[in-house]
Amino acid sequence: MTHFDPHSGERRPLPAVVQFTPLQQDVIKLLALVLMVLDHANRAQGLDSSTLLLLGRGAFPLFALVWGDNLARRPVRQAQATRLWGWALLAQPGYWLVMRHDGFTLYEPNILFLFAVVTQALAMAHWPVRQGSPNGGVGGALLLALWGYYVATPGTYGVDGLLLLLASYGLCVTLPPTVSETGWLRGLAIVSWPILTLRLNAGLGHSMMLSGLLLPTLLIAGALAVVAISPLDPQRRLLTPGFFLQAYVAHLLGLVAGWAG
Repeated sequence: MTHFDPHSGERRPLPAVVQFTPLQQDVIKLLALVLMVLDHANRAQGLDSSTLLLLGRGAFPLFALVWGDNLARRPVRQAQATRLWGWALLAQPGYWLVMRHDGFTLYEPNILFLFAVVTQALAMAHWPVRQGSPNGGVGGALLLALWGYYVATPGTYGVDGLLLLLASYGLCVTLPPTVSETGWLRGLAIVSWPILTLRLNAGLGHSMMLSGLLLPTLLIAGALAVVAISPLDPQRRLLTPGFFLQAYVAHLLGLVAGWAG
């Protein structure tokens, strides 16, 4: 349900469950990036380390929450989706060269395509607000359905990955008081996020499933604790805009160069 103010008798927007400061965001991004590089290095070098595999599975839930927090602060714009599409295309050759040792083909999308398609759907859902079009939300839902049916792959965590991004956005967005279903939607996001995080590792055994949920949870708690005791301004940024996208492409090229050498 929406938040009810007993003093004014008015319904107010339902606040976000998850909201990071800029400094917290950057610390979590750095942690997630380290985990992702370890995972891809494990694959590129053929190490087959279960420890590195476990650590790597913690990266996506962390990135999902930071992505949701970024998008939820204002209406999603087409420019945000377009930028992700561009970087996803740029990263694809390097991704294939790293992942082909696991049997991935050139046409199996990297994770940036998943972020791009969900961002695109959210941008389309916001079109009616800016342009008076009644069909943006329908178009966004259709786009997600087509992705889930035809394009979702293990490399993008399948349908569970798509739903986890939506749940992450649902945890971070402030819901308007005019929508009577907001309480139900927020509750769905709260319940589904840990379940979907468990399902990301469903094929790897029960211990890996549980560890895959506990790892990002503990890392987030640790990051928040470190930032809380840090003398740095919580509004300070450690990373430049677009750092993750640039680092994603750069680390793939670095792994390819290292493997070739």
